[in-house]
Amino acid sequence: MSTHFNSVHEPLVHCADDAVRRLSELGINSERLTAALDAGDVMARQADTFSPVMAAGTYRWMETVRKLREGLAIDGWQLSDERNSPRITDPKGEWAIVPVSGNSDTGREEGVPKTARPRGNTSARAVEVNRQLEFNIAVLLPDMGAEKASAVKTWFLLYHRTQEGELRAELSLPLRMSDGGMVEAWQERILLPSLDFAAAMDIPADAGDGDGVDFIITAR
Repeated sequence: MSTHFNSVHEPLVHCADDAVRRLSELGINSERLTAALDAGDVMARQADTFSPVMAAGTYRWMETVRKLREGLAIDGWQLSDERNSPRITDPKGEWAIVPVSGNSDTGREEGVPKTARPRGNTSARAVEVNRQLEFNIAVLLPDMGAEKASAVKTWFLLYHRTQEGELRAELSLPLRMSDGGMVEAWQERILLPSLDFAAAMDIPADAGDGDGVDFIITAR
């Protein structure tokens, strides 16, 4: 598989062995990502007819977050809930990971992935920090708080579950959001091996859809 990059319009895409290499550079054990995605799918299938409409997507997101943080914490990563956003930060404090549902192009090398739902203020701030760090611009947003001091890049663990049983995912660095709040441009995309849940008896209600979970920042 190839690695390609266009500094203006296209992200750097890592596939297969190159994806494994890039994850290693970031200090990420790929098994932690796989375990989190698998656990999220198992949890999503717990939602039934009597559950709220958003239950499957919410269950998936919550368990993916929990399992990801549990696994990476064993490897020395640090829990962070800055602005009520549950993420986990690498031991050097250089980057963090946040699970997010993506559209049907998630995990496709030639695809144009976007978030499945508009993101809120927390994601918008993280993306803006990524953008300013990428172009070597001082973080100038007002009230950036911890973002100013740490300049942490935020990666999205983007995932998409199809009704046919495939779960595609990628670890990608968001760079731009649309006016409508959708993340639509990426600096890097690290494609992960897809997971096959075709043998599962139940199709989770969020298959082919997304969760749209984000955080509202309130004054303290």
